Amino acid sequence: MSSPLPSTLSPHPTSWTIPAPEAWKDVAQEIAGQLHDGDILTLSGPLGVGKTTFVQTLASALGSASTPKSPTFSMLRTYRISANGLFRMLHVDAYRIENEADMIALDLDEELAIPGTILVLEWPERVSRWLSTRKHRNLLMEIDGEGRRARLE
Repeated sequence: MSSPLPSTLSPHPTSWTIPAPEAWKDVAQEIAGQLHDGDILTLSGPLGVGKTTFVQTLASALGSASTPKSPTFSMLRTYRISANGLFRMLHVDAYRIENEADMIALDLDEELAIPGTILVLEWPERVSRWLSTRKHRNLLMEIDGEGRRARLE
């Protein structure tokens, strides 16, 4: 079993209200400023809450020239970024992972060992055992009667 990766994200919970999709920009800018080499940011929330939209906005805040697409079928996509000494953003969608052994094929520990790499992981509840041995922060996204809300835990 591999050793936990360091997480430099602020340990204090932070909350946002997202009145429109464009408002993800403020959340992404704040989180982008906290990300460092080896960090894992997980995204939890129901279908349609804006996880992939947030990843697109985060990639832009981190200097990516590419717009991320949902990796639901490929499970892993890699994007070049350039911010905070970061060069690579791995984007994983674990929605279709049926068995945590499927994570082995993604070789994420080796990918994260490459300097300047971060991981953004959608549907972390599907791979909770894999995550339990790694430090990470979760952005919990919700939809309620007042709109979308996000909380970094």
